[in-house]
Amino acid sequence: MENIKKRKCNSGNVLRALCVYATASVVIIAAAVLKFTLMENIGSDFSVLSYILFAAIIVVILLGHFIYLAFSRSELIGNLRVVAAIYTAIALTVVGNVYLESINSFLMPAMLAAFIVATLARGRDAFCANIFTNILILFILLTQNHLAAIGNYYILVSKFAQGLTAGTVVSYWLSSETRRLHFLLKGLVVALASVLAVFAVVAAFGEQILTPADMGFLAAGTLGQVVLAVVLQPVFEAVFNLVTDTRLVELTDHNAPLIKRLKEEAPGTFIHSLAVANFAEVCASAIGEDPYLARACAYYHDVGKLINPLHFKENQPDGNPHDGLLPEVSAEIIRNHSTEGKKLCDEYRIPPEISDITVEHHGTLPIYVFYNKAKQLTDGEVDISEYSYHGHTPVSKIAAIIMLCDSGEAAIRAMDNPDAQRVDKLLRQLISDRINAGQFDDCDITMRDLDIIRTTIIAAYGGQFHKRLKYPDGGSGK
Repeated sequence: MENIKKRKCNSGNVLRALCVYATASVVIIAAAVLKFTLMENIGSDFSVLSYILFAAIIVVILLGHFIYLAFSRSELIGNLRVVAAIYTAIALTVVGNVYLESINSFLMPAMLAAFIVATLARGRDAFCANIFTNILILFILLTQNHLAAIGNYYILVSKFAQGLTAGTVVSYWLSSETRRLHFLLKGLVVALASVLAVFAVVAAFGEQILTPADMGFLAAGTLGQVVLAVVLQPVFEAVFNLVTDTRLVELTDHNAPLIKRLKEEAPGTFIHSLAVANFAEVCASAIGEDPYLARACAYYHDVGKLINPLHFKENQPDGNPHDGLLPEVSAEIIRNHSTEGKKLCDEYRIPPEISDITVEHHGTLPIYVFYNKAKQLTDGEVDISEYSYHGHTPVSKIAAIIMLCDSGEAAIRAMDNPDAQRVDKLLRQLISDRINAGQFDDCDITMRDLDIIRTTIIAAYGGQFHKRLKYPDGGSGK
């Protein structure tokens, strides 16, 4: 399933996406033309005008897919990495099918694009990519077979039908699968069913009986593409630095490199991040956002504290190094954890959808502890901007969730004997302060969303409000 931060679809994004579309078109055209020129019974009979018309039709077919993205998935256009991954999957599938057809038409992996895109984007994105991929394959090979007078049209049509029907099942059934083994098993079930369907159709309507070699190629091509897709998915995720549900699960593993460092070098921050993640996950689900992404963002939002872990309260066993520092120095150390977090995430190739939260979860809020300390130490005016975070205000609902869950968790933990009423009052004040400070001006979060987040945090923290039963022996009853 696609997990991306919504970005406005501006002209620059559209232009960059058009360049990706044009590149995929050129690759497909070049691969098809090269194959035609290598076939002796086609190359000499295909005129320049015919090549131009052939190329134009491919461009138009693929343009249909781009129009779908531009009008139905405008937010996706803003994420060039996902767009590039989708068109790479389409081009790879088309080229692979066109050339594998030379070995045997039954060997073609007609559903490969659907298998790849299913985990990189939404189900409907995989569905549309699969449709246009199969149309391109069918057009190119029908043109080739017509010019070469091969005539095995029923095989191509049967493979096209297989690609459309089974590819549709793959697009929607496997798009939410986060475990690669389950994806593989489900994919093999779909592939095996489609093999039997193709065999039945060809046997019933074909002009010849399938040979053992044909059946072997059909099984190898259909089942093999499932294994190939499982191998290619992490490659696509790594090359294009994508956010997928599967990768989010991997990034939130406690042995993920950066999380392991946080656990070992800043254990207090690690515990805080786990608590924020628990809040963020349920809040995201409550307002219809991606809980996997919210959890991952919470895990990584404070990784910048790895630079100076002992300068943050949760990591101080005893003593506070800020006691001996000037307030402006302390403010700079605290403020830098957001920008340093972004640098660390980029170093570890954490996707921007997650790493951007490091500079958004505090927005441009003041660091009041050191601002007030500075005012006490000076007789003149103190510039509050020098004691404020120099980040960016949240640009997505997920970032707003992390901002509230981060500050809310820390504030609740600092309270003596918190109860539902006091926590509710605290959260209302936190939300009001951030609204008045313009922290939500750049994201589309609503007052209703904020109210749901507030009540969800209270409910999630509710287990801390109850009184423990006293037992006769003085124990806790555990």
